[in-house]
Amino acid sequence: MTTNPTFQAPTMTAGPNTSPLIEVDKALESMRDAGFDFQAAVGEPIDNSVEANATTIRIQPMYSKDRKQITEVAFADNGRGIDLAVLPQVLKMGFSTRYNQRKGLGRFGVGLKLAGLSLGRRIEVITKPAGSDKFYSVFIDLDLISKGSQKLIEAVEVDGWPAGYEDLMTDAEDKPFLHGTLVLWKKVDRLTGGGSYMTSLDSKIDDLRKFIARVYRRFLDQGLVIELDGKPVVLHDPLFQLDDPRIIKRYTGRPVDQIKGRIVEEGELLIEGHPVHVSVAIAPAIFRHKSGDGGEVDVDGRKIREFQINRDNAGRISIMRNGREIYYDIVPRILPSGVDKIDRYIGIEVSFPAELDSYFQVRNVKRGAEPVSKLREELREWLKRPVLQARKEIRLHWKEVDITEHTKTGSQRSPEVTDAVNRAEETAPKGQAGLGMSPEEESAEVDQIIEDMGIDAGEEPEAAAEVKEKIAEFPISMVDSGWPGKELMDITHLNGKAVVKINSRHPFMAEVYESLRKASNTMPEDLDPMEMHTLIRKAWNGLEVLFMAYAKAENLHSDPDIFDTLRTYWGQHTQAYMKELIKAEE
Repeated sequence: MTTNPTFQAPTMTAGPNTSPLIEVDKALESMRDAGFDFQAAVGEPIDNSVEANATTIRIQPMYSKDRKQITEVAFADNGRGIDLAVLPQVLKMGFSTRYNQRKGLGRFGVGLKLAGLSLGRRIEVITKPAGSDKFYSVFIDLDLISKGSQKLIEAVEVDGWPAGYEDLMTDAEDKPFLHGTLVLWKKVDRLTGGGSYMTSLDSKIDDLRKFIARVYRRFLDQGLVIELDGKPVVLHDPLFQLDDPRIIKRYTGRPVDQIKGRIVEEGELLIEGHPVHVSVAIAPAIFRHKSGDGGEVDVDGRKIREFQINRDNAGRISIMRNGREIYYDIVPRILPSGVDKIDRYIGIEVSFPAELDSYFQVRNVKRGAEPVSKLREELREWLKRPVLQARKEIRLHWKEVDITEHTKTGSQRSPEVTDAVNRAEETAPKGQAGLGMSPEEESAEVDQIIEDMGIDAGEEPEAAAEVKEKIAEFPISMVDSGWPGKELMDITHLNGKAVVKINSRHPFMAEVYESLRKASNTMPEDLDPMEMHTLIRKAWNGLEVLFMAYAKAENLHSDPDIFDTLRTYWGQHTQAYMKELIKAEE
């Protein structure tokens, strides 16, 4: 039987004017609020299992009958186990076989204990060391310590794994692990769900799964199996560089470069001879097909929330220590111009060895790591170019998609304007251009318009028919097209009717016209005041440019008076259409 004090006791004998270094029961109660949340706490026993060379780790919560509380959490692994000589000390505060070492995941010697006690009042550890056929157990219980019943941590031999947990300690073929460790958090009193202000237990488990998938992604990529509540955890890589089985399965047949993120830039900063590796990547284009998808759907419209690209992840930086993520959040004042909503599609990873812990202000809960000011400045300067480049590439991709899709579909025109024009045209003079065109000639012109829009009438008969119907119905109609010329638009006249073809590739159309059209189809809550101000300013500037450019066009003619009638008609019909539009809005 091996015993060891809960805390290392002083060797001197107490005498007058002396006091014990610590009141164990009160100190342990205070340490329950050491800063561990559910996710951070679960990470500690997982770290220990990884350090023990486990290839399988299982986390199993036990629920109350009404499933409103988690009453126990079990952690099982097939690692090398814990030697009897070390076992009683694993629950002693400050003890670690790796104390202050920088090679593995642990360092401070308090993680396992503080993590377990932060959520429950009892921790049990049962182990079968490698090379041994015996099982040993230790525990620490706050209630017994408070009553004075537990003064020491005592390792005892037991018959085997506790009843009800045997299934956790078996391999994929249901054969018992040859060696391993079982950690039990019991008397759990801080994991409840429900109520008006509390997260449901299902949501907590779901968040924990996402946490494990991201934090241990490199280990999972190397074959480590982690199961949570009976289901395997699948890795999630914010940079989309590692093989995600879910993505591979869903997009079977797509080239690898379509389902993996693209590295924009990566490099190293050298600090005291140790490298800090920095990478910036863009999510696969299929997950950011067009503006407004918000990381919710892929190019085919299927839900992709499981891949964690939503706005909650915008601007977050993944900081990795010895291959294990210890921070995933926004680092203040490190991204150029602050956090942009588009940053949800940009993955940033900063990886460093534990020798640089002080430069990242690593805490004993392995959360909240943040670079010191000088390092932050270096990282900010390094990140500026690739982050701006990534944002530019994403927006350029969206613009190209918008041009293609608007051209293909003809885009939805403003119904208010269409109605106003049609009402005004009821009493307006009939158009004179294109009169005398035969039905065959008109049909050929319409077919050319459809082709210019990028619509294949043979493969897309419904889209072609819709355009023909619109042209036939309205005296003036607008469609989206696109060509590399400098024209803002082209007009085809068909027996008194006019078809306006918008050149979506012209800068005015792309930057002003399309921005306004998109904003008009966006919910107000999705536009922040700064975006709205930028849009209004862009529209005002664009209209002034438009008027001045028209003046320049006339100015190039030696006899601009020939445009007088054109300007009069233009203003006259603008006035007529606007009157009808205003009337409809009143």
